[in-house]
Amino acid sequence: MTAGSLTAVPAAVHADTTTSSTSSSSSTNSTTDYTVNAKAAIAIDATTGQILYAKNANTKLAIASISKIITVGVIEQEIKAGKLSWNTKVKVTKEEAKLSENTEYSNITLTAGKSYTVKELTEAAMIKSADAAAITLSRATGDSTASFVKKMQAFVKKAGVTDAKLYNQVGLTNSQMGSYGLKGVAKNAENEMTATDVAKIAQYLIKNYPSLLNITKLTSTTIDGTTVTTINKMLAGQSDAPTQVKIDGLKTGTSDKAGACFVSTGTYQGHRIITVVLHATGGGDERFTQTANLYHLIANEYTAYTVQPSVAVTVPNGKVTTTTLTTQGKITLWKKDGTLLSPSLAINSKAADKNGKLTAPVKKGQVVGELTYAGLTGLDGNMLTVDVVPTTNVDKANVFVRMGRWVKSHI
Repeated sequence: MTAGSLTAVPAAVHADTTTSSTSSSSSTNSTTDYTVNAKAAIAIDATTGQILYAKNANTKLAIASISKIITVGVIEQEIKAGKLSWNTKVKVTKEEAKLSENTEYSNITLTAGKSYTVKELTEAAMIKSADAAAITLSRATGDSTASFVKKMQAFVKKAGVTDAKLYNQVGLTNSQMGSYGLKGVAKNAENEMTATDVAKIAQYLIKNYPSLLNITKLTSTTIDGTTVTTINKMLAGQSDAPTQVKIDGLKTGTSDKAGACFVSTGTYQGHRIITVVLHATGGGDERFTQTANLYHLIANEYTAYTVQPSVAVTVPNGKVTTTTLTTQGKITLWKKDGTLLSPSLAINSKAADKNGKLTAPVKKGQVVGELTYAGLTGLDGNMLTVDVVPTTNVDKANVFVRMGRWVKSHI
């Protein structure tokens, strides 16, 4: 099987509904073995975080240049905060220029003393995985490796990752970083995290900085008059591009310790998916073949339902005593044959009275609870949950109305 093919794919059901469950639909099964040959892998729905496949997904492994999605995430964050702009220029040092000419690493040649924009450096880091460009980029606000790594650690915590091993902005070993390495850290120290962690960070990036995909989907760009071509062979028009999944990101990674790795994102029949393959067996382009296998598994084992579940609830102390809770938009739920899609509702403690009922006042669009889907697994490893919000404002009834209700209920 080649990574560019995708056969035996069922038509996903798009059940646009306002009910809290949908009817079952069987998917087409295939006898082809789409085993994912890698030390670790995971596939999730990009919006809900529903886990569609997992293999050793909580085993911490070297991630090599996948690290650069964190580096660029920090830059995106600083642009949003007004500390940088895409047009901010960063001057290349002699050491960075020398590193950029090292053919042992992934690079584009940078000229010492020349300034490059944050956008150019980001494109170089994400499209070509240029190591020296990533180091230069990390200095955009004057950071050292040590101070930038602290920013990286803070960034991944926002994505829900608390125990990542991060030593630099590139994914090289500490010794390979030369003078940019951390003091007091082992020479062979290398960035490590789990496949689940990588998926969480990719999900956070796509949710909060979706425009990054406008860079990662590029098959080439021009920097300083030189054409830079992508190393992501699953993008449209590339050798391993799937026919029924539109890949538009995200990042490859390769090192002696990590082997061949790839975090991808793409849309399958309108549904965005994130996949992670760490340490693909055989190395090289096997990371693309194994990523294709993940998409095959999803296509052949699941049926996708597009829903906007809703549920009526009581508001005992409200001016009106009922309201409807629903998700903040349509969501995709992936179902295997035999899986029920009947969620249970729990009101958040801050929005509930002592009996667990929704308490007024509540505002339209305010997250007040969650639906839990037994049989579906979320990115935290527990049953999948989705937030729900009221469709209307509900003001609190005055004391006389509430007393009257109490008296009536006790007669």
